[in-house]
Amino acid sequence: MWATQRRPRQYMRLSFSKPGYHFYCPAIVKTYKEQIIEKPSLHTLINGCIKDDPFMQKLFYYEYYPVLMRICIRYAPTREDAEQWVHDGFLKIFAHLNTYQYLGSFEGWIRKIMVRLCIDQLRKHLSHQSGIAPVIIPNDPDWEQNHYVDNDFIYRTSADELIRMIARLPDRHKLIFNLLVFEEYSHKEMAGLLNITENHTYLLLHQARKQLKNMIQKQTEQKKAYERR
Repeated sequence: MWATQRRPRQYMRLSFSKPGYHFYCPAIVKTYKEQIIEKPSLHTLINGCIKDDPFMQKLFYYEYYPVLMRICIRYAPTREDAEQWVHDGFLKIFAHLNTYQYLGSFEGWIRKIMVRLCIDQLRKHLSHQSGIAPVIIPNDPDWEQNHYVDNDFIYRTSADELIRMIARLPDRHKLIFNLLVFEEYSHKEMAGLLNITENHTYLLLHQARKQLKNMIQKQTEQKKAYERR
């Protein structure tokens, strides 16, 4: 099975920016257009992967690699980790394709699998860290409201810049911020998923927003200083 083999580095660094799905690897050297075939339907693609059809698995991989990589790059500590997580995500998705019931968005279905895998990987990463300062959680239920940091700074920042800044957040803060802002989890859902209290999620989110806002303000000041030269 093509998907069970660890893919070499060249399979993980590809360009998807141009239409036509150009495949820059030895195994697939033609585009859909050059092969004079139509893009298969989702049902055909999934059935082909379930039957271990190598060509369908490759089409599936190149179709959904950008989706999964965008998720992993937000959670993973390094680019190399993100690439490995994407690989692991595809293995898990291929293993569970026969359970997909064609209800709701398929992309949403694979996103959930990928996010869960990222969370599991981060848990392992955090469990091996040492010397982490304990978190002091306020007992005041109105603490988040009284220490509110608005989200306007997020919308004034380009997506690429924001993703680079999120990558610099501590792992716990990065996880909470991603789950709430990008995956739209509630604080209750995050608390249950991560086995922490809701107050803890509010605190980590507040700290993440504050750190991001400080990064953006610092970057803005540096740009203004450069322009005044």
